[in-house]
Amino acid sequence: MCGIAGIYRMTGAAVAPAEIKALTDAIAHRGPDGEGCWIAPSGQLGLGHRRLSILDLSTLGAQPMHDATGNLTIVFNGELFNFVELRDELRSLGHAFTTDTDTEVLLAAYRAWGRDCLHRFNGFWAFALWDETQQTLWLARDRFGIKPLYYLHQPGKQLVFGSETNQFKHLQQFTRRADSRHVSYLIQNCWGLEGLGKTLYEGVESLRPGHQMVVTKDGIQQSGAWWSTAANTVPTPEDYDAQVADFKALFSDAIKLRLRSDVSIASALSGGLDSSSVYATIHHIVSKDPALYRLPKDWQKAFVATFPGTEQDERAYAEQVLEHVNGKGVFIDVNTGSKDLVALLLDSIQSYDTIYSTPLFILDGVYGKMRSQGITVSMDGHGVDEMLYGYTVNVKQAWDYVRSLGDTAYADDLSRTYLEMLTPESHAQALKTLHKKPPTLLQRALRRLSGGHTPPPTADEPWFLPEHTEGINLPAIEIPDAYKGVEGILYSTFHHTVLPTILRNFDKGAMRNSIEIRMPFLDYRLVQYVFSLPMKSKLGGGFTKRILRDAMKGILPEDIRTRKLKTGFNAPLPSWYRNELKTLLMDEVASTSFIQSSYFNGATIRKFVLEKYQHDNWTENDCFSLWPVLNAHLLLKN
Repeated sequence: MCGIAGIYRMTGAAVAPAEIKALTDAIAHRGPDGEGCWIAPSGQLGLGHRRLSILDLSTLGAQPMHDATGNLTIVFNGELFNFVELRDELRSLGHAFTTDTDTEVLLAAYRAWGRDCLHRFNGFWAFALWDETQQTLWLARDRFGIKPLYYLHQPGKQLVFGSETNQFKHLQQFTRRADSRHVSYLIQNCWGLEGLGKTLYEGVESLRPGHQMVVTKDGIQQSGAWWSTAANTVPTPEDYDAQVADFKALFSDAIKLRLRSDVSIASALSGGLDSSSVYATIHHIVSKDPALYRLPKDWQKAFVATFPGTEQDERAYAEQVLEHVNGKGVFIDVNTGSKDLVALLLDSIQSYDTIYSTPLFILDGVYGKMRSQGITVSMDGHGVDEMLYGYTVNVKQAWDYVRSLGDTAYADDLSRTYLEMLTPESHAQALKTLHKKPPTLLQRALRRLSGGHTPPPTADEPWFLPEHTEGINLPAIEIPDAYKGVEGILYSTFHHTVLPTILRNFDKGAMRNSIEIRMPFLDYRLVQYVFSLPMKSKLGGGFTKRILRDAMKGILPEDIRTRKLKTGFNAPLPSWYRNELKTLLMDEVASTSFIQSSYFNGATIRKFVLEKYQHDNWTENDCFSLWPVLNAHLLLKN
């Protein structure tokens, strides 16, 4: 788990070590345990690395790493959790190893199986591998985009890559500029770029999840997908109980693999179903097999973000889980004084270098606290909402779809499920929306996937004009034929829109604090199994995430396992807007740069803000509609 960088020059000009160091210094937080730089014999390629030591803490694990022949060199950000099994197989084929790292296993796997080795890996990664014999630079990213890989291709000149978009500010003879079309689009659709390989900046792109690229002195020779979940579905039993048993076994094995570490492990626990399932299952597994291979001594702690006195606080639920497994809880109060809050917010906006629907520095509270207590690896519960109908909008779309098919009984089940995810105060309005007629929720969702967007519903006057997104050209989102209707929306939520964006955010939040996140639910075997299941195994019987809930019987407290109210991990913006952030917000919307913005109608939005403060009627929807606008303004105004 690290940060990487590289420059491949096609002009014949040499890459200087100082150029690589400028790129790796910018991501020192990703790798505080070491740094390395290597220049190829031709001088045209430079590779850089910052190391966060997880496996084999000795200097033998340093990167860039070369294979035994000296013909292969790699910079690798990630983990191969099945490296032990792969190493045993490779030894049987005659390969020898001098380190106890997964990086050396990756190099040997490439020698043995070529680029097809990707299909044998269970883990996450972004790497660049130089083959001196073939004179090729191979870049590859894991199946679901857990680890980032950004690049700038200037045809005929160079290809530059790195782990963060901030690195490109430090590239010589290149001025990083915001792409105004992408900025405006992202303000209106914060999920719309990351999974499609685009960023806020002109020319800076992202290698898409499950994609690879081959570069030579003549430029990019190959680029495309090496993985498709739809093409890798598996047979599943018709019997639901058998499906639950399969799911539970896959999940347990995914956790076992991810407990391999030479450094301390903890869990990020919210008190929700997903993170609680991870934490409780770890305790369940270790209680049965305390001698797991490479299990660190320190794995029992759970770190819990709390928001005392706000709508986001879930401390009581986390405490139930801790009591149930006799775990050790560390509670972090994310609320701070106004001075600290504003300073943290402004610093994090520049560091996260993106536009999102909520302030992201709340992640620092959890992962920063972990790091201060000597933790290096966090076991988290990401990926469940996006493949098991965890979001209210997905359940609402599912209800609409099932209703259109004429399945009245299932539709009634889903309408009740949807309402029980909401607070009682929201029920009356929700009931009204449930009975609206065309255009259907599904049609609107499909339109958004094709590039459409919806202005904030709270605005009486338009916040954005058509010219704000004119000329934007995004890759089409292709939904496999096997996934019809709402299942297609769910597939895209997981692979193209919501999950890739969340993974980017959590990678940045954790690595800002030198923490590696491991995500058992994103074990590819579990993902391909879930996307092979019928819809009713995922959503039905009054519950979202049905199969997970049933797999957790006897492992989780019943109140947690059957809890239906949905609380997202978001900043308590309504409270902050009324208190700590009021002065900042009022000052910024009155500034000339805000009012004259080319990304949005600043005067209209300022009027909206003034009216909200005048009547003191901020709603949660108001707050989260406004935040991306303020986020973009604060990020780009200088």
